[in-house]
Amino acid sequence: MALDLYSKVEDLFLDKEAADILWNHFIMLLKELNVKRVLDIGCGGGDFCLLAKNEGFDIKGVDLSKAQVQKALKKGCDCKAVDICELKETFETAVAVFDVINYLCENELKNFFACVEKVVERYFIFDINTLYAMEDLAIGTLKAESEDKFSVLYSEFENNKLITEITLFEKKDDKCFVKKQNKIIQYYHSVERIEKSTKMRLKEIIPISLYGSSEAEKLILVFEK
Repeated sequence: MALDLYSKVEDLFLDKEAADILWNHFIMLLKELNVKRVLDIGCGGGDFCLLAKNEGFDIKGVDLSKAQVQKALKKGCDCKAVDICELKETFETAVAVFDVINYLCENELKNFFACVEKVVERYFIFDINTLYAMEDLAIGTLKAESEDKFSVLYSEFENNKLITEITLFEKKDDKCFVKKQNKIIQYYHSVERIEKSTKMRLKEIIPISLYGSSEAEKLILVFEK
């Protein structure tokens, strides 16, 4: 699974300062909306889930990647590896933080939002990447390394798809490096396309710049049921 491979390199490439900006915007919104019970869809390694928990929210996380969920559980998050469409429990609000929606292709949006609508009582808050972020900022090559691994990300944007090739060289006990490689795809979605994919009402759009750009790299969307 490509996202399982990404989970092994995420710590090398995560811009913690940018992530903190985004996470704190979500925390602020949850407080403003006066909600307590929250579902974190695509919780990943559990960083946002842990932050929200420490801020007093009753939060649970779900993710399709078992590797990511294992990381989240070790941090003390209440998470499990399950598809959102399989959940029976309901929550006041759901969030999907840091690119989750962009991993869904256009044909998957309506079914995803239909499943969210079944588990959400009030609000669904999530971010999407702007065209500027995907077309101009995300393309090119990134390299990072630690004592036991070296990784390269190479990204190209074409036909509203950002395709990232992940290459990981991981050191084993015999000091040899094992190469692993896979691709992840993110899809550009306009606000209009997302509105057409759900019965929920768009309540608010919040432009966010995480890297000091003059243009917004992300939009936080607040939908109300």
